Amino acid sequence: MSKAIQHTILLVVFILLNFTLQAQPGETEYYYFKNQPHTFHAIDTGLQNLEEYNFMSGPSWDYFNLGNTGQAHQYTALQWDDKRGFKSGMNAFDQYKYEIDKIRYYKVEKPLSEINYFIGSKRENIFGAKFAHNVKNRFNYGLNFHRVLSNGVYNNIRSRNGNFAMYGQFFSKNSRYSLGAEMTFSKVKAEENGGLQADFINTPSLRETNKEFYEVNIEDGLTEHQNFSVQFTNTYRLGFSLIDSISDSVSIRKFHSRFTLNHMTGTSKNTFQFVDQNPVDSIYGTFFQPTNGISSDSTYYRMYYHEIPNRIFMEYTGLKQSTDSAEYINLTAQAGIQHDNIEIWQNRAEFTTNNLHAYGHIQSNPLAKKAWSYHLGAFYYFTGYNQNDWQVKGLFAYNLNRLGEVQIHASIEQQEASWIENNYASTSLNWENHFKKKTRTTLAFDYQLAKQKLSFHAEYNSLGNFVYFDEFSTPQQLNSTLSYWQAFLRKDLNFKILHFDNFLGVQGNNQQQALRLPRVFVKSSLYIEGFIFKGKMLGSFGMDLRYNSRFAINAWNPLIGQYHIQNEQTMKFTPVLDVFLSFKVKTLRFFMKANYVNEGFIAKNYFTALGYPDRGRTLAGGLVWRFLE
Repeated sequence: MSKAIQHTILLVVFILLNFTLQAQPGETEYYYFKNQPHTFHAIDTGLQNLEEYNFMSGPSWDYFNLGNTGQAHQYTALQWDDKRGFKSGMNAFDQYKYEIDKIRYYKVEKPLSEINYFIGSKRENIFGAKFAHNVKNRFNYGLNFHRVLSNGVYNNIRSRNGNFAMYGQFFSKNSRYSLGAEMTFSKVKAEENGGLQADFINTPSLRETNKEFYEVNIEDGLTEHQNFSVQFTNTYRLGFSLIDSISDSVSIRKFHSRFTLNHMTGTSKNTFQFVDQNPVDSIYGTFFQPTNGISSDSTYYRMYYHEIPNRIFMEYTGLKQSTDSAEYINLTAQAGIQHDNIEIWQNRAEFTTNNLHAYGHIQSNPLAKKAWSYHLGAFYYFTGYNQNDWQVKGLFAYNLNRLGEVQIHASIEQQEASWIENNYASTSLNWENHFKKKTRTTLAFDYQLAKQKLSFHAEYNSLGNFVYFDEFSTPQQLNSTLSYWQAFLRKDLNFKILHFDNFLGVQGNNQQQALRLPRVFVKSSLYIEGFIFKGKMLGSFGMDLRYNSRFAINAWNPLIGQYHIQNEQTMKFTPVLDVFLSFKVKTLRFFMKANYVNEGFIAKNYFTALGYPDRGRTLAGGLVWRFLE
């Protein structure tokens, strides 16, 4: 069955679901995340940044990929892995994947259905859909998926990524018991070409009339990631019920939770694999590993790990009961203990570890609606691969009303190096590093003035025992402290229909041999936006400009799935200009976009990693359609 037919079937199923469950239009209220159920986020229904469709652009620093949608990416600022516990270190495709902790739970009066479809040059396709439904406050469920199919403009760099997530929550009639279940599945298949052999950007005589004519370093390489996670949470609530009047004649008994007892369990299976069926040993150097240790017909790397978590935890929500009402106190707390059984296989070598940690935090309660908020949390690992990992962090924020909101964040932690940093086992090359614990001390300040669309962020990080991959793709640990700082300012200006949105980020560090990032990164959008056709259509037309200062870009080693330091190529100052046109009619939003329209005017192109040029000038378009909102 062709991909086009599969997408058509999925689209029809989502439309039928919507029309079956929803007889009249309703309004979506908000979404939230499971670990912060009282912090609500508005659902985006506007045109701002609609044209940023390929996962690489966000509200602040961008990502670079390898010149094709769905390929390995790297952040243009410091990216510290904040995940608690075991880390594989294979993070170069995370932007395309779903994670259980990032599932959006929707609170909707009527079922929500939405599809999106984006198409670009060289068969660049992204298709996705979401659905959410709340059934009489007793059962909430939803699902979300997206699919990336992109051939790319150069040879052997096609990507085929798919993601699916679903959740469900069941509540007993008296609201005291609930059962939650979540599932995510992600699959990445990215062809690897090892970069181009010709540097046509710095050597114009090597420029070809067709980008498919360039020879690549790897002709038959393939990276595959597969992640499957399931999680179940049983919750029993302790509290009280009060009569809540809906009108003069109608009243209901509403349960107010004060304490919860919870148990979470599940399973997570994660596979990372690279295979080159026609390898050239000079490309891989000391990493070259024949499949069976003798034949050179192919080379490979495979890592697989399986986690089984079990967590018991308690939660408290500050709540006072009076005769006929409940008053929220600006306090919530949670404490728990978790055991993770982890089985690891790396190129046929097997390892087992059992992580055990305790954690706790106290924080403000959004339902108390106070001008100030806070958060204080800590965790500690007693056993396992992450034994003696710990963190203490705190946050304080104050709402100054018309003068904006200020926030101060501080944290100190130590964590074990990721598995790939500490361990690598193959028939050709091995390392078992036993690196010292990595440490980080962070102090950050944020200021937001929502009415003026202004935000400012500044932070300082002191990183001890920092680990990086050197020019030979092997992990190294710094003996001295790495000091990293960044600051950015975001300001949106508008005068009637004219809009000018800006992001300016600056950063620096004292260990350039280990961490190489652009000193300056800028994004600006200049566009006009307003209603046309007697107010029936919202239209936007303009341009996006982004650029960064020159720096030594990283190289990509597909065999171990890591970016590493290199000293051969520099990414020069190259402004990239995109032009877009977008519209909204009721619940349908769509756009058309020309990417990198200035290619060849200032520079021929630019490299996003050693040997990997950007796609260049391409066209794209797409739509986002919410049904019967």
